[in-house]
Amino acid sequence: MLIRICVIFLALVGFSIVNFTTSSQANASDSCTSFSGNGINNWYPFVYRKNNGELTGIVVDGTREALKRIGLKLTIDHDKPWKRILYDLEQGNVDMVLGAYWNSERAEKYLYSEPLGTDELRVFVKKENQFSFSTPQDLIGRSGMRLLGGSLGDDFDTFAKNYLDFIEVPKSDSMVVMLQNNRADYGILGYIEGLQHTYALDLEETIIPLAVPVLSNSMHVMINKDADCASRVDDMNKAIQEIKADGTLQKIIDAHLSLIKQ
Repeated sequence: MLIRICVIFLALVGFSIVNFTTSSQANASDSCTSFSGNGINNWYPFVYRKNNGELTGIVVDGTREALKRIGLKLTIDHDKPWKRILYDLEQGNVDMVLGAYWNSERAEKYLYSEPLGTDELRVFVKKENQFSFSTPQDLIGRSGMRLLGGSLGDDFDTFAKNYLDFIEVPKSDSMVVMLQNNRADYGILGYIEGLQHTYALDLEETIIPLAVPVLSNSMHVMINKDADCASRVDDMNKAIQEIKADGTLQKIIDAHLSLIKQ
């Protein structure tokens, strides 16, 4: 009789464990309805904010469309500096950063999306201070600027650490003003991003890009591995491949380029 009671008890415990596990899995699945994200406010045409504060751009709209196709939503946090956005990702305050280059250090900590575009980086200078540029070696011995907390990819970051003199600037448009005020010899900016800043500041005749690109980097979304929907990143990446294949992403790219003065 005692043996029979023990067997029944163990069976009930086992049933409870199965139910608890199943319930926990269901709750985890139920909690995955959307990704929260944020991005820098002036990285044209990839990630930027409209006059009304809405975050938009190629990466934002491409990600939103890919998530829509797998039944998920994208919610956007309010405007913050780049370093704070990266901090929020690390702390889990947001699930993803919309717009980032790949590097190996970040890839150890975060998941990455499929590329959502390519950013051509240029050396911007004051027109009267132009210099000959064909390779990064031509920057050695000159004072430069880059975005605070930014990465330009493994190879360039390593080269810069060993050979270049950089000032880290909190906002990319500030580089244009600092060039105008002779605070540095050059700044490295996305080509379209930099042009947009010069137009907005009425300095397009004064601050110019050199003809040869420094490099081109793929644009990605960077995702916290502990996000509720982290298990759906593979699905999101398949959807990104789909919007590339069916022409949707190209339409998004064309739409944003048409809004940017070039």
